Amino acid sequence: MSFKLLPIALVLVSAPVFAEQEKQTVASLLGEPVEEAKYWSGDIDFGYINFSGNTEETTTSGSFTLLRIDAPWKFAVHAEGLGSEKEDERTAEKYSGFTRVSYNFTEKNYLFARASYEEDKFSGFENQYTATAGVGWNIYDLDTFNWDLETGLGYRFATAEDLVDELTGDITEGEDEEEPVVRLATAVKWDFSETGSFVQLLGTEIGEDNTISYSETAVKLQLVGKLALKISYKIKYTEEVPVDIEKADKETVVSVSYSF
Repeated sequence: MSFKLLPIALVLVSAPVFAEQEKQTVASLLGEPVEEAKYWSGDIDFGYINFSGNTEETTTSGSFTLLRIDAPWKFAVHAEGLGSEKEDERTAEKYSGFTRVSYNFTEKNYLFARASYEEDKFSGFENQYTATAGVGWNIYDLDTFNWDLETGLGYRFATAEDLVDELTGDITEGEDEEEPVVRLATAVKWDFSETGSFVQLLGTEIGEDNTISYSETAVKLQLVGKLALKISYKIKYTEEVPVDIEKADKETVVSVSYSF
């Protein structure tokens, strides 16, 4: 499944690049000066927590975000991972990512397409894929405050993990689950000072058989130069989960962030 999303990602990455090359070529032929605008930006986050003494526990996290803005187009790609061990036993391991492209057809309205992937070793699912597309509204776009709302339709694929009977050792293969979904999401960013920002993301993907909702709250404080301290709290709530799996998965991460 992951390879099926690769051509889409390559097209989305290449389109803005080819468009910019065409602009520079035309300007060069006309004898006009070619300005080097900054279209690309991003963040790299790394977190590490170690407890020793009565309890030996280590948690490592990392994420990468790349953003390209070339109005009216906007492209983003994000990948992250988290792992945790306690007393030499793996207690958490997850990987996720998404790619997204949007096009503003008016100053306040845009179209978007989004594809995401998640693999969580302790969620009861081997993997989950979702592809959605829809329309969004930029409610506020101020110097220090931005608020977006969006809705769309899409499709979700998920594979449940195999179940092993502890008494007999019999293995029941996990079933593939797929269904159309409705996506609702909102994103708020507030630069409350020259060195501090607050982000709140909320989203839900509603299907007939299952509904998965997400929340991320983050505060970033600049330390020095392009380095910042980031504190985030994430919640993923899945209405229908396999046996012995919690519906709400919560995660608090403290990390150092580098912006470029």
